Amino acid sequence: MLKCIIIGMNAVARASVVWLNYNSMRFIDIALESLNSFLSLDFDGYELVVVDNASTDGSFERIRRFIEEKRPSGVRVKIVRNERNLGYAGGMNVGWEARDPDSKYVAFANNDLIPTPQSLTKLIEHMEGNEGVAAVSGLIYYGDGRIIYSAGGWGDELWFFDDICNGFVIDECPGINKEHHVTYSDGAYMVVRVDVVRRTMPNGKPFIDETFLYLDDVLLGLVLWNMGYKSMYIPINAGLHFTSMTTRGPLISRYVIRSFTALSIIVETKYSNTTKHLLMIRRSIGNKILCLFKDDFCLKYYGYIDGIRLGNYLRSVLGTLNLYKAPYVKVSIYDLIKEALMVRGRVKVTHNMLVNS
Repeated sequence: MLKCIIIGMNAVARASVVWLNYNSMRFIDIALESLNSFLSLDFDGYELVVVDNASTDGSFERIRRFIEEKRPSGVRVKIVRNERNLGYAGGMNVGWEARDPDSKYVAFANNDLIPTPQSLTKLIEHMEGNEGVAAVSGLIYYGDGRIIYSAGGWGDELWFFDDICNGFVIDECPGINKEHHVTYSDGAYMVVRVDVVRRTMPNGKPFIDETFLYLDDVLLGLVLWNMGYKSMYIPINAGLHFTSMTTRGPLISRYVIRSFTALSIIVETKYSNTTKHLLMIRRSIGNKILCLFKDDFCLKYYGYIDGIRLGNYLRSVLGTLNLYKAPYVKVSIYDLIKEALMVRGRVKVTHNMLVNS
């Protein structure tokens, strides 16, 4: 049973912001700054939907009290508390269902993301009048305000997906001041067009509950491109992201391997009939052997097993998706060899590396 509390005005909102919380007392100052910033956006007629994923550390009570004390008179706030942790995908879907039915746009935001005041206005302005654009995100910095966290998302032919210009400063990211098509919009803070999501995604929801974490924004972007819609990077300063505040440590590795494995099952590339099977063997047998020596590899092995199950389920729901319908990064023979030898490392991508961008 969901508990929904509505605080404030009853005016129809043109946009809804879904803000997700889970056990944020460790970084409650950041979470409250994020919440206060989303309560203070320079945008007329929006609502804030706060979803709590069954927090047990007192953060829900602290956040609810903060809203009651600080909410501006012109902002309507809905508070929804889940009875269990549904992850990013399930939690955001709950917020989506609780949104004002007349909202044309919905923004999704993490509780460690502090937006700039005009970010929502500027993102939506770029979507207005362009019905083919279904999802957008802007330039997001790490918490230091200097290093780039995301300028949109990319995917390559070996099923790796990550943030464009991640770890770069502005001068290292060519094209940062221009609009670009991207593989997917970044789920830390992105805006989607409601009518398109309702038409293209299963059950009319933006995310698939079973993905839980780390496979939500990527899947949405790929489905949108495969259905003829676009995801875009918009060159506006969207905010600061204090990353991995909710999910930390070795558990991340399990979800990352799970994500890559599931994507290799449902996303078709030119390597689907050859290299994919070698990567699967490496992730299964290789990580199982290395698990004898280091626990981190055990988590990766379990992530692989989870990824197989999830990938098969997603294929039954979505069918297969074609990477080449979206902007993507080509993989060279050199990259292929390095991946086979497990020495490829993290790939850093700029906008000019995307094909069809």
